[in-house]
Order: sequence, then C-alpha cells, then structure tokens
Amino acid sequence: MLRFLLLLSLLITYCFHSPAQDTPWTVTGQVKDNHQIPLAGASVRLVTKGTGTLTNQAGNFLLKIRGAAANDTLEVTHLGFHPLRVAVAGIDKSKPVDFQLTPLPQALQKVVVKPINPLELLENAQKRIADNYFTTPHITRGFYRIDTKKGEEHIMLSEAVFDIYNFGYTSSKTNQFQLLKMRSIQDEQASHGIDLGLKPKDLYELDIIKQLAASELLSKEGIKKHQFTLRGVMQYNGREAYQLLFDQKEGINESLFKGRILIDVESLAFISVQMARSPRGMAYCKYGDAGTRALMKIIGLNIDVRKEAWDITYRPYGGKWILSTVRNDNVLNFKSNRAFYDFPADITVDYIVTDIDTLPANSFSGKETLGNNKLIEFQQTDNTSQFWKDYNILLPDYNTEAIAQAIGERNEAFSLKGSMESRLRKIKGNEGVRIDSICQYYHNRGSFNGSVLIKYKGNTILSKGYGMANQEQGIPATDSTQYRIGSLTKSFTAQLILQLVQEKKLDLQDTIGQFFPAHVHGAVTIAQLLTHTSGIPSYTKNEGYTAKIISQAYSLPELVNAFCSDASEFRPGSRFSYTNSGYLLLAAIIEKVTRQSYGKQLQERIFTPAGMDHSGFGLTTLNSTGYWLGQPEPVYPITNVAGAGGIATTVTDLMKWDATAG
Repeated sequence: MLRFLLLLSLLITYCFHSPAQDTPWTVTGQVKDNHQIPLAGASVRLVTKGTGTLTNQAGNFLLKIRGAAANDTLEVTHLGFHPLRVAVAGIDKSKPVDFQLTPLPQALQKVVVKPINPLELLENAQKRIADNYFTTPHITRGFYRIDTKKGEEHIMLSEAVFDIYNFGYTSSKTNQFQLLKMRSIQDEQASHGIDLGLKPKDLYELDIIKQLAASELLSKEGIKKHQFTLRGVMQYNGREAYQLLFDQKEGINESLFKGRILIDVESLAFISVQMARSPRGMAYCKYGDAGTRALMKIIGLNIDVRKEAWDITYRPYGGKWILSTVRNDNVLNFKSNRAFYDFPADITVDYIVTDIDTLPANSFSGKETLGNNKLIEFQQTDNTSQFWKDYNILLPDYNTEAIAQAIGERNEAFSLKGSMESRLRKIKGNEGVRIDSICQYYHNRGSFNGSVLIKYKGNTILSKGYGMANQEQGIPATDSTQYRIGSLTKSFTAQLILQLVQEKKLDLQDTIGQFFPAHVHGAVTIAQLLTHTSGIPSYTKNEGYTAKIISQAYSLPELVNAFCSDASEFRPGSRFSYTNSGYLLLAAIIEKVTRQSYGKQLQERIFTPAGMDHSGFGLTTLNSTGYWLGQPEPVYPITNVAGAGGIATTVTDLMKWDATAG
C-alpha cells in the first residue's frame, strides 16, 4: 500500500545532557498552587546542570537525577507564580515531594513610558541573538510524544528519546540527529494507511530562533506581512518581558499567523512565541508544499488544515538562552473519494528537551545519525516494560500502555479479518458451519472469547460458547453464560421510555425541568436525550467523576445532581455527541414517573414478560468473569451507570428479548 508521510511539529523542554552513565535516582511529586490545585506545564529543573522535565495535566512529574547533581538546586517555575528553589541535598528521595507555588501579585501591566517602536524592538532582539544564544556547538537530549485521536479514540501513539547536535545559533550547518529510543503504534484500519510521525528536520524547524531566516513570522519578509503592537511589560517566570501582539496584515492572500511574542527586557532575548494560523488567512491555508500536494493528488488524498498552533518557550542556562518547550496542536481532515473515508484527526505533539551538553567532543559520525528526511517512527527500538528507565520523559496524561495494547489488539483483529476473508472463500457448508469457522478462527488466535447465538430465517443455526467464562475456575462459555452488555442497556432504557410514552405518562417533548425543576439543563427534551443531541457532556469521560463513581455507590438523584450538570458542549438539538449522561437522566426520569426503581421497571416490563430468567440490572454475582487487559475486571458499583449500562444477560435471553421486541 502506498503510504503518505504526515510531518508534524512538537513540544520541547530543555535540559542538561551529561555523558556520564552513573545510576540516577528519581524524584517524583506534584506541583500545586496555593489552593492545592495541580499545575500543568510547570518546569522542574536543576539550575546548574539544566536537567529537567514538565508536569503533566495532573501536576505530576518524574525527574531522574544523577549522583553528580547532589549539590545542585532544583527550580520549579510556572507562568504567573513566583519561582521556587530547593536544594537537591534536602530532598527526601524515598517519597513523593509536593511543591506549592505562590502566585504573583495581580498588578496592572507595566506601561512603557518611553514609546518603543515594536519593529525596532524586533530588529534589536535579532541583532542580540549572537549574544543571547549559544553560538558554539552543543548537544541537546529530547523526548517527544505524539498522540493522534479520531474522535475520542486514540489511533496513533509514538514516543522517542534522541540527541540533537546543534552547530550553534549563528551557524548555517544543518543539525544532526541521533535516535536513542523509539516506540510507535498506529491503528492501521482507522488511519487508512496514512503514516503519522516526524522527521529530524521537523524537530529542527521548531526552534524558531535557529530557523529565523526561513520563518514565515520572524524573517524579514515575514515581519513585513504582520502587524505588531507593543502591549507593555509583564512578569514572566520572575523576569520582566516586553509583550508584543501580532496578526497578519489585512489584504494579504496567504495563511500567516496571529499570537504573542515575549522579549526579555534585560537581554532582549526571545523567551516565548505563541502563534496560530490567523483567521484572516485561514481560507488560504494549504497542507504541505507543492510537491507534497502533487503527490496527494496522484493518490487521491486531500488534507485540510483546520487548526495549527504552536507554543514555544526559551529559558536561561549558563548565561545564555536555550529552547525550552514547544507544544504543537493540529486538527487535520483527511479525505479520499477513492478509499471512501473522510475524518478529522486531532494531533498533539509534546516534546521536552531534558539535557544539554555545551562542551561536546565531536559532532556525530555518519553511522550514528538518522537522515533528516527519514521518518523517526519507522526506526523502532526495543519495547520492554523498562523502556524509559534511564531517561527523563514527560509523564503522560493517560495510560499509554493500555492505549498501545488496545491499538495492537485492533491491528491484530484487522489483520485476522483479511486472512479470514480469503480463508472463508474456501470453507464449504451452510451458514452455521461457516460462521462457526469464523468464530473458532478468531478464538484460536486469542482474539475472541464468548458466546454466539444466531437465528436465520426463523431457525437457530448456531448456539455455542468459545473459550472460558471463568479462566481461574475453568468454567467454559455456553449459551447460558451471563455477560455485562454495557451500552446495549441503552436499548432497554429507550424501550421503557417508549412504553411510558404509549401509556401517555410521558411525551417525547417533555423536558428535564418537568421532573427536576432545578436542573441546569432543564430545557433539554426527552427526544434529545434519546438521540444524543442534548449537548450534556458524558460524565464517564470526566476523570474526576470516574474516580468517584468507581469508588462508591450513588442514588440516581445523586448521580444526576453531582455528575450531569456540567456546561453544555453545544446548543441542544444542534448536533450529535454520544453521552452516557443522557441515558442516566432517562433512567432517573423513569424512576420519577413510575415511582419504582429503574431495575424493578426493567424486571416487570421487559425481563419477566419476555421470559428472560437469566437477566438482571446491577447484578453483583454472575456465572462468568469479565477481564480487562488480561486481568479480572475491577469491581465497582455497576448501578452508577444506570440507564447507560449495568444489565447482565445471556445470548439466549437476548434472543427472547428480540422476539418480543420485534
């Protein structure tokens, strides 16, 4: 299959690279503000050596410090807060450390008394580059993570550790790239064969000061096409900085930028560049260069840029300034009329530079380097559980191991599907025999375990279990094995609602407010809840809520009040967004109208009339065990997902339900 290379930008945090290989010791902890709220993106670094990392969205960090740094000082910084310094020798490495930052006073922005021409300020800052940045060769060590999502599903994840040899900020020589570690996994079916990743030259381009002459913003031509405004002086990590706002000029038929530049008042060093594609030129934004677009046309692929934004920062080190962090957020829409796909992908790149060596012996040899146009994701190294044990990384905001395993399982299933399709053409016999062969094929390869019942033209053609209902006790799966059916529960909830509508006890245009007068989403209708067009966020996607609902049982009114009152994602009825909150609310409405529990209504209105003797809601014991990532599933109060989930049943009972519902 012809592959298309998608090249992205990244996020960089800068640090001291030491060639010494002594065993590091680890500092873990959390950075919070004075109200004990976690701070994401806080810098945690050694002052002298520069080794460091950033906190993740939960404010957590992990920093590996080598013995030679025992006399160093750890500095914790975050925009809007006073920097905090702690002696490394005073840190108890046997337990997590919490750092609390104090906010800077909310002073008015300092007004520049003497008028300063913003263009002259930019010109003077560029003249000082040789003074402010390393002009001698140096090596930086970096880590990056790329996360690509299609809707709520992760379809690509990659991580890498590498060294970059920089010949100096005033040198015209191209940087060199040496890969140390790389692991990457991509959902082959969901990505439709489009390879997502980075080349070494993409990393180099993120250093906007090093690439000044080629910059669409800060080159001579770029400056001419943008309007710059000086907004005064602000505090930035304990330093005063000029704040320049910019946007592309009116009437320019190009896609350029809008954003903010911070320039250090004392040194005139560029310390922060935040930029995104300007709305003024978004209509002219095209993906890739002319050659790339020509190739896309040949293979029938169209990529539209819907969002492109960068947040680049520099920091002081050794009397100079160095690249500190870059975050790149993209939303790209992929469309192919030939391959029949059309989908947006949200791509986030986080890249932290964790070490710097300002006294390297030599540049990299040819054997050590990776070509600047080679995709890094194609250079897989080992993928053990101790993959990052010797390196500083940015802690993820999600379970990367679980995501990688899920993608791997989907890829395996996709591969098996192709093999099975060719195999199926050779299988003789009736439909039941052929379907049994498919199920057995997937089971034999570890991709299916469960029960199957199929009725065709009024006759049951297959009723069989595959594998174990309980691995520990050796209980085989049969057509009487009970399974939690998850979101299939919503079909039962919808049936209860429609029964109440037929009985004139409800109307589809009734609103939440008629049953819960104080509810913030009182105007949302039952019809909108049923069709996932309410705009109410799904409570199970909120990590804070999830932690609570898996730890204790709540009544339906408690669940509604505590977890289904977040601000709307959109105007009710304007679009579709799958949400468990809607069906939780429907279950609560059922209880209000009938004055009986949701579980009892299921039993009296559906299970008993249909003869579903092995079905129930909120059952605490089943004749099977569910597994997650190879282990028995965690036990949690299943009634906390009433309406959206929580029913357990068998394939035989589902067949009975289908007969009565039809």
